[in-house]
Order: sequence, then C-alpha cells, then structure tokens
Amino acid sequence: MGRLRSEQSRHDGTGEAVEAAQEAQEALAAARAQAEDYVRLRLAAGLLRRHLERYRQQSQDPVLRRAGELFSRLTALSFVSVEADFDDDDRPILVGVRSSGGRLRVEGMSDGTRDQLFLALRLASLERQLDGLARIPLVVDDILINFDDERSRATLEVLAEFSRLTQVLFFTHHHRLLDLAVEVVPAERLAIHRLERYRS
Repeated sequence: MGRLRSEQSRHDGTGEAVEAAQEAQEALAAARAQAEDYVRLRLAAGLLRRHLERYRQQSQDPVLRRAGELFSRLTALSFVSVEADFDDDDRPILVGVRSSGGRLRVEGMSDGTRDQLFLALRLASLERQLDGLARIPLVVDDILINFDDERSRATLEVLAEFSRLTQVLFFTHHHRLLDLAVEVVPAERLAIHRLERYRS
C-alpha cells in the first residue's frame, strides 16, 4: 500500500513538490542565517570605522589641525577643516571638509582654494617652527591673485594676526589689495611702502 502511494505521488508530482518545498525551506533558513551574519558584520564594521575615525580625529597632527582652522578662515568658512585620508590605492591624501560633511580632494579644488590650502599648511608649519626660534620675516608676493575679495579680506586678517609672531612682508602691485588691507588690518600692524619703478 505504501509503495502504491509512493508510486502515485511520484506520478502526480506531489512527491517532487514536497521535496522542492523542503529544499526551499532549507535554502531560506540558510539565507536567513547568512543575512544575520552579514548584518552583524556590517554593524561591527560600522562601529569599528566610527571608533577609528574618532581616534584619528583626536590624535590628528597638531599642524594639520591648525592648518584646518586657518583653511576654514581663509576660505571664508566654505570649508571647516583639512583632514588626512587615503585614496583608492591607500596612498595618503589631504581633503577639505565642508560644513555639510562633504569632502573634497585637492585635485577637485579651484586654483584659489588650492592656494588657500597651501597657505594654511605653510602658516601652520611656520607657527610651529617659530615657537622658540629666532624670528625671520615671512615674505609673500601676490599670493591673493586667485582670491575673491571676501577670501582676500580673510587672508589679510590672518596675516595681520600672524604678524604678532614675526614680521610679514606682503608684496603686491594690485591697488585693490592695498584698499582691502587698509580696511581689515589694524593700523598699528600696517605699514605701506610704495616702491618706485626702476627706470634705466
């Protein structure tokens, strides 16, 4: 009788259906287990990434941190900091961080913004080097050529503050920059010397 029922189920397809349903249930159980493992691993990776990011920010080089503060000011708050990061090939790179959290690599920045980043890095390095050393003047020549008025004002303010550490000699042939300097640099920190053109 059992053999007859088995033969009958084989012919009407119910045996295959039961077997297929059982295989489907086993596959579903395996998929659930894998999905749970995946979710657990993703959560752990996210948690690890957050802890690493927090550690990186807390132990970031003081020069880079200071450069980020200066960069924020030089860009009129268009960026809030500079951070070290890694490209797709795990090579170290610098990125500018916007207030929205967006990150921009140096190669994606405009010429003016790259100049502001370079100046921020240079000033932060010099601040560190000047600490306890003999003061030598900082000489800059037409560094604001790619800056708009807002960023030029911000840069002149930063340079005026920097002049408390050492003398800043700022050369330009743009009269507009002299006007901006008169606007934003305190009178006791500003001395304008007009150089006569050399004629032979």
